[in-house]
Amino acid sequence: MADVNHAANKKAGLAQLQKNRRKSFWKEQTKGYLFFLPAAVILLMFVFYPIIWTFLVSFREVRPMEMRNTGLFEMPGQFVGLNQYIEIFHNPLFIKAMVNTLYFGTIYIPLTLVSAALLAVLLNQKLKGVNFFRTVIFIPYIISVVSASLIFLFLFNGDRGLINAVLLKFDLTGPNWLAHSLLAMPVIAIMSAWKKVGYFMLIYLAGLQNISHSLYESAKIDGANAFQRFWYITWPLLGRITLVVSVLLMIDTLNVFQEVYVMTGGGPGDSTTTVPFLIFNEAFVYFRMGPASAMSYVLFVVVIIITVLQKRAVDKRLG
Repeated sequence: MADVNHAANKKAGLAQLQKNRRKSFWKEQTKGYLFFLPAAVILLMFVFYPIIWTFLVSFREVRPMEMRNTGLFEMPGQFVGLNQYIEIFHNPLFIKAMVNTLYFGTIYIPLTLVSAALLAVLLNQKLKGVNFFRTVIFIPYIISVVSASLIFLFLFNGDRGLINAVLLKFDLTGPNWLAHSLLAMPVIAIMSAWKKVGYFMLIYLAGLQNISHSLYESAKIDGANAFQRFWYITWPLLGRITLVVSVLLMIDTLNVFQEVYVMTGGGPGDSTTTVPFLIFNEAFVYFRMGPASAMSYVLFVVVIIITVLQKRAVDKRLG
């Protein structure tokens, strides 16, 4: 009888222990969800809801007054199917904005990538004051785009700019850089590269410091000079980082807006109007939310395609 009571008490104790564990588990889970809840609400309201709203509006023709009279969870305008997408591909300004964005990228991406790699190799040496130079090169990255743009507006001012003043010392007359349809975009690309090169230099530095010095010592013993050591050891081992940097630079290219807005306002003419700048104008200057939403999704699809292709290139290179 005593054994039976002991077994019953043991069973009841185990049941109570399991019950307490379950209670403690759900209490901890509830705490975790409560901590996550504010972030989830913010993401839902300010990220996922606008993404879905923009996608749905890209299939609707919306007038400015309809935007004002529409509730938060209502869809404004009239459903027009794919008309907005067809319209933007017949819009010469959208095609020009795509070409301008490509023009920006052909200058910005190689300039930033090569400069960052060379600066990283140079500042990876045991030089006096190397940390100071690393800091100086990184500083432009932490200043705002507006401040950086204002600095370059001063440098490349056609009348009182520093660049033209230096050219004048050599009896050369500089152009009005930002008022020239071919020169304005390169100036914007140079400013963007100057601002971002410190950030990408640090990424390359991290990669360089993971390369074993024994490889360089072996190459020196075999008689390889500095260029050969860079070309046959450093550059191939930085291949993965170069591909990651190129993906980030491509995304930067497809999002270039603030520099254009501050420095040229899309001009002269439409020579520096990029796709993000055109989307801003369509949505918040002309209040044409339908075409602006369609352009946003075309840009989104282009970013996804390029990212997938570059990821496949990374995977293929790494085997």
